[in-house]
Amino acid sequence: MSQLDYASQELPATGMEKFMEDNLRKIVWLFIIVVAGIIAFGFIKHQGTLKANEAAEAFTAAKTVEDCDLVISRYPGTNAAANALLLKADLLWDQNKKSSAVEALKEFTSKNASHPLAVFALLGLGTKLDAMGESNEAQAVFERIVNESASSEAAPLAQVRLGDLLWAQGKADEAKKAYEDLAAKFPDAQEYQTISQNRLGWIAASLPTKEVDPPPAPKVEPKPAAAAIPGVPNIKLNAADGGLRPTIAPQAAPAPAMAPAPQAAPSLQPSAPAPVPAPVTPAPLPVPSAPAPAPAAPTVPAPSAAAPAAPAAPAAPAPVKP
Repeated sequence: MSQLDYASQELPATGMEKFMEDNLRKIVWLFIIVVAGIIAFGFIKHQGTLKANEAAEAFTAAKTVEDCDLVISRYPGTNAAANALLLKADLLWDQNKKSSAVEALKEFTSKNASHPLAVFALLGLGTKLDAMGESNEAQAVFERIVNESASSEAAPLAQVRLGDLLWAQGKADEAKKAYEDLAAKFPDAQEYQTISQNRLGWIAASLPTKEVDPPPAPKVEPKPAAAAIPGVPNIKLNAADGGLRPTIAPQAAPAPAMAPAPQAAPSLQPSAPAPVPAPVTPAPLPVPSAPAPAPAAPTVPAPSAAAPAAPAAPAAPAPVKP
């Protein structure tokens, strides 16, 4: 091998060494910058993960509209903040604050178009607008879902809701077309095709689209009161003291008067002692009455001065035959 060949082999190596000597500092700095960038990216990603976890925990604990507002203000741009906005709309609707709920849904759909629940939020927005009587806005929302999100699961349902809205407005022909288009636009949605066929049958039968009031209930005539029976008191039962009792109280029977025993005329002859009458026991009275006055003792007239003196009584009186 000639000297020229050796020189040609040594030149590239010498050129590389010279390049390394001239650019070593730049290469080192470039390496340091790349490593620092990787570290910074990892740190930022870690911090984002921590923030996302913290936001998710805050959203899980949210129960009121105020809690949702706190999550939205503290963690803007996170999925938790978007979910809190959806929850806020539902809470406002449950509190009968329908306008505020609709505004929250509109804010969600405008700021979170890439959210996994964005199309379902649009479907909820159209349904709420329809319930509030905003038929034109609701129709525009349903048409937007069908045209822009035809591959989503909410699109065939939005097509059905569009037909229902048109039918409720009295536009039977447009509603019929909306139901018929569902089979062509969504051939795989067999469940919704069955629903659309049922709707078409109802339209053909000219069924009403709104509920009608039922007929008034028959008037019940009051029954006449029972005639009073002569001699029977009219007793009314009133609830008192937890039960039923008559409002009139029974009258106490008068106490029977005790007639005085007949008094025999005084006799001068001794007689057999009269039998003692059995005591009369009065009937029990519900209300105690005053005792009857005792009969007065009989008075014996004093003998006059002209009357002869009574003979003396014998020592042993003879028995009296009955």
